[in-house]
Amino acid sequence: MRAYINCILSWRKLTVALALSVTVALLFQITHLKIIIDTSALLPQAHPYVVATNKVEALFGSKYVVVIGISPRQGDIFQPQVLQATQRITAALMQTPGVIKGNLVSLAARKAKSIIGTEDGFAARQIMPRVPQSAAEFEELRRAVQISPAYQDFIVSRDNKTTAIFAEFADDPEGFNGIINKVTSILDKEKSSDIEIALGGIVPFLSLLEIFSLRWAFFFPLAILVVGLIHFEAFRTIQGLLLPLVTALLAVAWGLGVMGWLRVPLDVFNVTTPILILAIAAGHAVQLLKRYYEEYYRVCGSAALLPAAASRLAVVQSVVGVGAVMIAAGAVAALGFLSLAIFEVRAISTFGIFTGVGVISALILEMTFTPALRSLLPAPGPQAIRQTEARVWSLITETIANWIEKQRAGIYLGIAALVLISLLGASRVVIDNSIKSFFAQDIEFQESDRRLNEKLGGTNTLYVLVEGDQPDAIKAPAVLHAIEAIQRFVEQRAEVGKTISLVDFVKRMNQAAHGDDPAYFKVPDDRSLVAQYLLLYSMSGEPGDFDSFVDNDYRAASITVFLKTDSSAVVQELIASVNAHAAQFFPPGVRVAVGGSVAETAALNDAMVRGKVLNVLQFSIVVLVISAIVLRSWLGGVLVVIPLLLTFLANFGLMGWSGMLFNIPNALSATMVVGIGADYAIYLIFRLREELARPGVSEAEAFREALRTAGKACLFVAAAVIGGYGVLYFSFGFYVHTWLATLIGASMLVSVFVTLTLVPALILTFRPKFVFGARCDR
Repeated sequence: MRAYINCILSWRKLTVALALSVTVALLFQITHLKIIIDTSALLPQAHPYVVATNKVEALFGSKYVVVIGISPRQGDIFQPQVLQATQRITAALMQTPGVIKGNLVSLAARKAKSIIGTEDGFAARQIMPRVPQSAAEFEELRRAVQISPAYQDFIVSRDNKTTAIFAEFADDPEGFNGIINKVTSILDKEKSSDIEIALGGIVPFLSLLEIFSLRWAFFFPLAILVVGLIHFEAFRTIQGLLLPLVTALLAVAWGLGVMGWLRVPLDVFNVTTPILILAIAAGHAVQLLKRYYEEYYRVCGSAALLPAAASRLAVVQSVVGVGAVMIAAGAVAALGFLSLAIFEVRAISTFGIFTGVGVISALILEMTFTPALRSLLPAPGPQAIRQTEARVWSLITETIANWIEKQRAGIYLGIAALVLISLLGASRVVIDNSIKSFFAQDIEFQESDRRLNEKLGGTNTLYVLVEGDQPDAIKAPAVLHAIEAIQRFVEQRAEVGKTISLVDFVKRMNQAAHGDDPAYFKVPDDRSLVAQYLLLYSMSGEPGDFDSFVDNDYRAASITVFLKTDSSAVVQELIASVNAHAAQFFPPGVRVAVGGSVAETAALNDAMVRGKVLNVLQFSIVVLVISAIVLRSWLGGVLVVIPLLLTFLANFGLMGWSGMLFNIPNALSATMVVGIGADYAIYLIFRLREELARPGVSEAEAFREALRTAGKACLFVAAAVIGGYGVLYFSFGFYVHTWLATLIGASMLVSVFVTLTLVPALILTFRPKFVFGARCDR
């Protein structure tokens, strides 16, 4: 290590120049970064809900649903200004790129047909081919809506005071924000004092995720400022403020530059990567800088060297002293994050890979650029030693040293209490995910979506896919009766506001063919009669009228279920009920699966919840193995892992006691916590072994010195991480950032204090040989 660092210092200007050149090159690549939420990257593709959704999309074209509600300020919808706006918006959407035209439904859409009884049976007529011009035409439209129950609570509210437009979009190259921009540009032209226009569905909220994720561009500089101020308070020197930040910022540039180079977009998961890399990289740099100050003043006190020579020697000594542990700690963090590469959700694996790349970048810079730059800078001034010693940090470490020496039983009792409280809190954790719950209730989209859910069947869609084993299987009365049974079954639930399927139209055909007799509003029991109805409909209707409900050869059908909530817990329970009862309703040879946007969210929550437990276990095993190798002791690996597991447990306890849901973003924070805090114990144990190896040093002195040095540096790092993530409290209206700031901050406190108290206490109690070495034989 000494030969290596002397080589770096011999070429220090070239080393700095190379590091900066790489940084500049990668900065240009950052311009290629975009924030786009790619749902295919977020979803576990093998999950049955996702498989069903993909099949529904392939068969029926259902994708991202936008709900537009139009309501008059006075009266009902049967007035010119409401219907004219509906017609114009529908026409504009039909011309909008990305809209699945065959699935666009509104009163003005061609596929919205009313089934009217005739002498020959019935005929399908467009509900509103044009806006009514007379009282008689308005009454005719009202009658057409009234006899079409399939559209009630769907595109017309039960009280006739709201009409809706359901538009489905394919993937947009500009993400969900691109979709909403297209829709709002149309709706903005229709603003009027006579009507209210509301926008709902999951797409507006996914667009908000993209928009709010852009806030990192504001919060990242603010985090830099806060972290810098904490470093300045810790070291009380300008170099103490700048050096860790410079290294960390270069590491961030490298990590994001690689993402931009590979054209990997930022999303709701990896958008936090810059702050995360900043925190980890700055933490390692602080450990190195703290050791540099120690070595500099040790050199100054023991040798008559000029400040420049003393500074260079201190750089060498500091890297020799902490280089190995820095590599070990960096390897633990990097490998832990890289282990996410095997996660089944591609966005999570991408997050892990690029965070790992950022950590590796930080490690490379800290072992090259940082010592080279430090040797080029002026030596610390004569007042710096008094400024770096200090105040509250020293008081904390001295207090902890006293606890370890005199009150170890109290430490164990305190940790036991923490475990008990955390377990009780964890038992209260509710596993649920709702994208809409990520945002404050007073956001405009929330208010619009609430209004639409109150007036209509629901703005969240679930699809029940019914597949037969041969063509025309859906025409069988037994299958149609089973589809209707499923509809009536799910409609009993309060969160379900409406269902619609081919059955609703077949029943209306039967009724119309029998003179509108209500007794015939049912599925006929004769298969040939069903086939005749469908043939008769095709003579006056259009081929694509039923594309949302049945495929071309009538082998597969879809039931659309409209929900008033996007809660994954509710959806999971509903899907389980459908699956449990499907076998009772459907004849042999018919398969049932459930998909849709809310089902996909439930699938992701399923994968995250299951995956987080496995992932933390996986991360812990990586940390255990690498730490055991570095410390040459399995017990050493266990000591490193204990604070991580306790922090993870405390994380769950806090969620339970505070009422936070265990949802997708909060599940992700668990991995971040483990990754950030993984190096505390490694640094402390290495320093403790070093102090115990010094001749003539008592155990008490060694423990105090380890806490005063490495322990104090851990406090600096924890404070900087808490402060850096604390800026997210200013992300008003976006609860994901508030949750992240809370969980990361609380977890850092637990991680650092468990490391500084429990780990030394356990070492003193069990006296492992890998720490005490020859002292064990005394």
